[in-house]
Amino acid sequence: MQKVIINQTEAIQLLKEKADLSEYEIQLDAVPVEALDTILLGKNGISVPESLIYYEDEAIDFSDDPDLTDEDLASGKIKWLVHTELALDEEIRDWVKKENINLSELLSNMVTNFYQNVQSLRKNSAS
Repeated sequence: MQKVIINQTEAIQLLKEKADLSEYEIQLDAVPVEALDTILLGKNGISVPESLIYYEDEAIDFSDDPDLTDEDLASGKIKWLVHTELALDEEIRDWVKKENINLSELLSNMVTNFYQNVQSLRKNSAS
């Protein structure tokens, strides 16, 4: 039995209707595919080339995304992350690995303690 040939637009429509695509052969044409539809196709084993994928910021509904506030940062609900590269000698790298040291946590604590010490020194020297 020969499969019916359809394009990505028809495949998307059928998938949205919960249809089975096993009887179809999908041949992509030049019609662009919206990013969310690309995900739907991908979940069903249909790969879409990057050159055909598009999205429109205006078409995305962000209404359920809450606005960030200063209170979110102050309460710790949201934290700023800073990524950095740290050059370590091989001996130190081996030690960190052997001791299972979380460098992100260690550096975060060290910077926090350093900041608190500097603030304390300023406060004490001002009095």
